Amino acid sequence: MTQVKETIQIVQYHECLAKGIAKMWNLSRDGWGGDTRVMTEDQVKKKEANSDNIELYLALDGEEVVGYCGLSEYKEDTGSLYIPLLNVRPDYHGHKIGKKLVLQALEKTIELGWPRLDLYTWPGNTKAVPLYKKCGFFWEDRDDTTHLMNFIPQVVNTPLLAPVFSELDWYDSSVRPIEVKPDGIKKDGFTFYEYTWKNENRFARVQIERTGRGISLIETDEYLLQLQLTEHEMIEQVEQTFQIKLINKTKTPILFKASGSGHDRIEYNIDSEKLVVHESELTGRMFVKTGEEPSAWRTHPVISVIVSLNGQDCELKLGIFPEQPAKITASNKGNLCLINKETAIELEIKNNLKEDVEFLIMLPENECVSMDKMQYNVQVAATERNTFSIHLTIKKNGFFNPLLHIKATKKDGTILEFDQKISTAFKGIGERFGGESKDHWHIYNGLCQVNIRKRDLFMTIGKDTSMKQPFAFLPPRLGKPYSNEFTKKKPESVSWEVDHTSILLKMELASSEMEGLYLTKKVQLFADGIVYYWIEVENKGLVSYDTVAVSFPVYHELSNTYYPLNDKIVYFSEKRLLEFGDLQPGSITGNWYFSENKNYPIGISWSPTCKASPEGWQFVIEDNLGCLKPKDSQVTNKVLLSLGAFSNWADFKAFAVHENVDEQLDSCFEQSFELEGLVFNRSSDLPITLNTYRNSYLEGHLTVTVNEKELYNTFIQSAEEKLSHSFKLSTLNMEPITILDGAFKAKGMTTSIEELVLFPTVTNINLDSSEDESYQTFSVSNGCITLKSAPEFYPGIYSMSVNGSEWLNSSFPNLTAKSWWNPWGGGMKTVPSDLTTFSLKKEKTTSQFIEKLDHKRNKWSGLKIGTEIREHNEWKGVHFVQYYLMLPGVPILATYVEVVKSGGKNLNNQNWVSDFFVGGEDLTNLTLSINRSEQTKKYHCGVQELPISLDVDSYLSSSSKADKLYV
Repeated sequence: MTQVKETIQIVQYHECLAKGIAKMWNLSRDGWGGDTRVMTEDQVKKKEANSDNIELYLALDGEEVVGYCGLSEYKEDTGSLYIPLLNVRPDYHGHKIGKKLVLQALEKTIELGWPRLDLYTWPGNTKAVPLYKKCGFFWEDRDDTTHLMNFIPQVVNTPLLAPVFSELDWYDSSVRPIEVKPDGIKKDGFTFYEYTWKNENRFARVQIERTGRGISLIETDEYLLQLQLTEHEMIEQVEQTFQIKLINKTKTPILFKASGSGHDRIEYNIDSEKLVVHESELTGRMFVKTGEEPSAWRTHPVISVIVSLNGQDCELKLGIFPEQPAKITASNKGNLCLINKETAIELEIKNNLKEDVEFLIMLPENECVSMDKMQYNVQVAATERNTFSIHLTIKKNGFFNPLLHIKATKKDGTILEFDQKISTAFKGIGERFGGESKDHWHIYNGLCQVNIRKRDLFMTIGKDTSMKQPFAFLPPRLGKPYSNEFTKKKPESVSWEVDHTSILLKMELASSEMEGLYLTKKVQLFADGIVYYWIEVENKGLVSYDTVAVSFPVYHELSNTYYPLNDKIVYFSEKRLLEFGDLQPGSITGNWYFSENKNYPIGISWSPTCKASPEGWQFVIEDNLGCLKPKDSQVTNKVLLSLGAFSNWADFKAFAVHENVDEQLDSCFEQSFELEGLVFNRSSDLPITLNTYRNSYLEGHLTVTVNEKELYNTFIQSAEEKLSHSFKLSTLNMEPITILDGAFKAKGMTTSIEELVLFPTVTNINLDSSEDESYQTFSVSNGCITLKSAPEFYPGIYSMSVNGSEWLNSSFPNLTAKSWWNPWGGGMKTVPSDLTTFSLKKEKTTSQFIEKLDHKRNKWSGLKIGTEIREHNEWKGVHFVQYYLMLPGVPILATYVEVVKSGGKNLNNQNWVSDFFVGGEDLTNLTLSINRSEQTKKYHCGVQELPISLDVDSYLSSSSKADKLYV
């Protein structure tokens, strides 16, 4: 261990180390949940080029990168730097490399004068907690996250404590107890974090108040200094007092000064000076103005007082939680509202006072609703909640945002009066409006709505009233390099505009990182679920910027997702959820993706000129605007979001790429076999490639069986760094129709892969034409299937026998009346849906033998049945051909229709129907089997009429035949 520690160097990042960083991450997978994602040198370079790190520290053992620690400005709060990512390679754990990296980041924070350093970890990472606490971090007691804060920078940079730390080492002299649990001393609603240092000569104790993020108490051998309030939760517009207490432990008087004059929402003024021999307390008065409720993610409003002891200063702080006597929230059930129908909204009232109170709630007139009752009396016990209903009739759709006037009457008769807004939306089909609630800005159009969170500009989009949605846009980033400044920015203005189809939200933001640049964020919402999102950037400053880029980070809980990767459409099942980090960054070959989320499908597309790639758990779309001189402005390309507007990926792809829908498109699974075609020659080996489309190397056992006989077995090592594996199979004993059953057994799962291959025999297809007194017949046989057609009898085939057994029911040689049809010929045909057999008999139909090559140059042979329509008024001039094609020796029939001449008829949206009359024997001998997880597994034919939707693996079987018929 000592030897390793002595060889470790902490260095700053440069691009030459990118390859080593990629190796470090690939060797560290087990420490991050054991995923198998691959990191490459190029990915590291791109990630770090776009990073907003102030510094990136790396631990090197020789040329090996064994540790990583980023340092950036904290995006959730003010006054703090942040460690976004910390890692030590698993084979170097236990060598105190993490400590070295954290201390390096901490020293940089102290050097730059920042008061605090934050980081996040996961709740189960308990083995790292002692390291973090020993380095000065406190674990915040919260349910929603595992957040740690380090206040050592402000402690050691406090002038009053300078003499103390000339004799105490903040790290080695610490006697703070280290426990693997959240920290905090709780008193009067406050939580205090406490540092204690001690050696043979010196003692010091410092308390930090959690919400104010500042020092509230300092105790040394010479004195105890403390800022005090009676309670953390404070009622707005009610005067309170605070105290600054000093205890002099020495025999020498201390000159005690304190000054402060208001901060943010808190009005106070103190300016006192006295000589303290033993103990003294200064008292100040304070008044809290109305405002927004503080967030647990950010520093609360504070009392900040500069205190001087014998000329040495320190800043004391206490955060408070300002609140009104009550907090009232409104909600209405359902997503859409009925006009002129009585309904009710629910109001929840939380009593913030520490005694029982009667609240009188007075509602104003409002154009959206009519109310019979405008006042409500509600009794609420101390610090408790109560919920009651307000009955009203909705007169018009819109944002209901009344200002309530409330009187809170205490038991002693004291009345506190205050105003508070409630908000809820009355949505309606085709109705467009916007509104502002306590925590969000909103726009609505029909069922759809956009919500932008005020705290960090996090934008969710959905078709219901929930603020939590599976899709969201994170705040835009301006660069390069990119900054997360807009997560903490308040907009200059927010507005919306309504036209006849959409509503447009506009939000203006000013950049501090690129001074003079102003962004206008625009979100256009349509009722059918289409959203356009783009940004205008204007240079109102005096400085030119050579390269201005905007990125649109996306958060998405993906489910049943289709991605264009390596020029294929790859399907990722919801059973193993896809995260953006699972994608190979360079493999995206389209400007869209589509996810079949539970409630409605979600698709997103972007301009082909934009760059789009995964960055960890985000997907980032980047638009480069180029040079921006003073008074110039540029507009990004629009990002398009579809919330249920398209039901399938093919339609959405066509819309995204501005092409017609291609019904021939197909998708493949994320792990799949790739073969060069469907039809193969049995005389040579079969080449196969196993592909994975996740960003992880193949590692595991691959076996391939045919008819339960194992033909291939190998172990693929991850060290081979393969995303595909090619091999060959002997075809000697394979059937004309062969299903390859593959199983890839990796560490965490086994994937089943099936592939169909066809092997034609050398037998030629037999063709025969004969003529009797009734009709000329055409017969074609491939050795197992025999087809027959008599074009003058019927425009299709009337017989299909397999191994000598008939599978079609036909009236050949005479047309008859049967059930719903008159005349009825049976057999099989594909024709326009509104052309009956009666009409088709009037037209000219011919048959001939045909050979066709598929796109892999395989020869198929069979029948070509052509019909020219000359009599039917609607279809006159149309000439169409039915093909019935086979390969030698393969029991498969392929059939399709080609329109040779349209006769000027518009064939768009015309339905064509394939009739396939199964029989050849008594129908009660036949059974339809369904293999999926259906309640009914089999249907017996010839008993009753049943419309049935068939899955792909359904089949017909017969009690008199060995074969099964799949369609």
